[in-house]
Amino acid sequence: MKELTPPDLHRCQAEVPNGASFMTCGGRPGRVRCSDKPVVIATENKPGSDGQVGSMSLCQHCAEVFVKQLGADYATLAPIQGGS
Repeated sequence: MKELTPPDLHRCQAEVPNGASFMTCGGRPGRVRCSDKPVVIATENKPGSDGQVGSMSLCQHCAEVFVKQLGADYATLAPIQGGS
C-alpha cells in the first residue's frame, strides 16, 4: 500500500492553475502547488478505493473551492491550531 503524504502545516497542498494558456506568450498550461498559508486540514470522510483516508492542508480560498467542487459531505475541515 502506498504511503500517504501527511498534511503540510506551512503551505497549502492544493494545486492551482499556473496562469499560462493559449493566450499567453510562452509557458504551458498546467498546475502548480498553492503557496498560501493553510488554515484547515481536510480529512476524507470515507476511505478511497485503496482503503486509506487521506488528508491535506488548505488555505481559505482553496478550502472554499474544495467544498464547492466536492461537496460539504466529502471531507471534514478542521482548523489548524494557531492558523489564521
